[in-house]
Amino acid sequence: MLGERLDDVIHRGLPYLINTLFDAVFTILGIVVGSSFSSVLDTRAIIGTMITASISLGVSSGFSVYEAETIQEEKRISKIEEAMITKLGETVQTRESKIVTMLSSALVFFTPIIACIVTLAPFLFVYLGFISVNTSLRLAVLIDLGLIFSTGLVFGGEKRLLKGIRMTVLGGMIFLLGFLMETFF
Repeated sequence: MLGERLDDVIHRGLPYLINTLFDAVFTILGIVVGSSFSSVLDTRAIIGTMITASISLGVSSGFSVYEAETIQEEKRISKIEEAMITKLGETVQTRESKIVTMLSSALVFFTPIIACIVTLAPFLFVYLGFISVNTSLRLAVLIDLGLIFSTGLVFGGEKRLLKGIRMTVLGGMIFLLGFLMETFF
């Protein structure tokens, strides 16, 4: 029965996951793009801002999913109790319900952190002396655009390629907006 409930976590949690991944990558992309047009490139500040924003987004999204899933699971348990004309108390169903809720919220909590870690990879090469901060920022933008494309490709359903391209174009527009702001302000 828990296996079925885990499938339920994936099925019900997928929209949360996609939304959070999309939000995380665009937040990180905004930080990277904004930083790349800064007159002073402070790697520690860029990394710190990316990590802090990702943790904040993870906490916010994870807690939101926890609350939403708790409400859904309480409704589900209530319907079972009505049908059985008894309170379930601490049963397999209620324990599984709590596990489903915790797993869903944990999955969403870690999504922005994982996206951040992937995007931080080029900055490791800055500290190792292999590339410049400017190059790491460009690579981070490419990684984020790749993550956005991959999200559309993996979760896009029948029109995967189209959704991946559409999401990537939107990410490119954020880069262009940052470039235009730097040029005119």
